[in-house]
Amino acid sequence: MKLGVSYNLFDAIEHLEPSIKCIRDHVDYISVVWQDISNFGNKSSVNIEKILNDLKERKLIDTHFKFIPNTNTIPQHNEIDKRNLGLHISQANSCTHHMSMDTDEYYLSDEFISMKNDVEFNNYDSSACQMMTYYKSPEYVLDPPEEYYVPLIYKIRPGIRFVLGIQFPVLVDPTRRMDSGNCKIYNRDYIQMHHMTGIRNNYREKLVNSSSSHDFKSKIDELVSEYNNWEYPNKVMLPGTPFRYSNIKKVKNLFT
Repeated sequence: MKLGVSYNLFDAIEHLEPSIKCIRDHVDYISVVWQDISNFGNKSSVNIEKILNDLKERKLIDTHFKFIPNTNTIPQHNEIDKRNLGLHISQANSCTHHMSMDTDEYYLSDEFISMKNDVEFNNYDSSACQMMTYYKSPEYVLDPPEEYYVPLIYKIRPGIRFVLGIQFPVLVDPTRRMDSGNCKIYNRDYIQMHHMTGIRNNYREKLVNSSSSHDFKSKIDELVSEYNNWEYPNKVMLPGTPFRYSNIKKVKNLFT
């Protein structure tokens, strides 16, 4: 297996380097497809290109590609285009397998290695796992865990590409779906993704530029206030339609 990973980047760049360090020793090629203008036309608050050039110089990534979003289409179309660009970069560098990631996704090294070896040994076409979702700090997770999944490694097969909303054996992000073929669904005991979606330097920027911001646009001020003022063990207010509150559990920080 020659495994290529491509990160989809606009915000949450504070997570990119630690996420990469979780997997760098276990993958062959890492690209970042990035944009400094959001899908809604908002400028990034940081110099993304400078950070990526530094990561490339330190050999944490192999290449990066600037993406210009179409702000006149739905955000998911831009997401699909970015993920397919990442897939193309892996193909162009002779990768046999590909994985699309967002910057706030972390894995434990031993679980990642076992999953990768299992995918290769059993010749799976695709794979997926569930996740733990964090809020404010790597010490706090939503309780109970969320039930949806994230795709892991896809085998690069002729004609394969990301297709918005194509069928997948379990519930995953509609922009991260390809033909699943022979798909392995892993249980939590084997591997799970540690999702730092609720840990941000700039939580407002995350909400304003979210692909699903239309579901909670009128409540962003309230969500940001809740985030800034939250204290354990209070419930947390989560964006969505309808709004929901989740319990929080304190856990050992696995990523210090």
